[in-house]
Amino acid sequence: MSESVDPYELRARQLRILAKLHRKRAAELDRTAAAMLASRSMRRLVDVLTQAEIRDLAEHPDLAELNVQLDGFYGDDPVDPDEGNTG
Repeated sequence: MSESVDPYELRARQLRILAKLHRKRAAELDRTAAAMLASRSMRRLVDVLTQAEIRDLAEHPDLAELNVQLDGFYGDDPVDPDEGNTG
């Protein structure tokens, strides 16, 4: 013999499940919002660092020349100083 389920109890159980799903989705959206703010902050940091580097290079032109030399030495295709320019 099966006992009948109280419709109010069943509806209350359904609403609790729905509330849990909404809390889970709200937490996911909260994490997404936090990630977006962190992304914005990182982008601002990169912009500030880039501006500082540009300012340093403008104030010290010899750093630009040193940068070019280091790129040639440590870059993707370094030139061997013993061979000279083979281009």
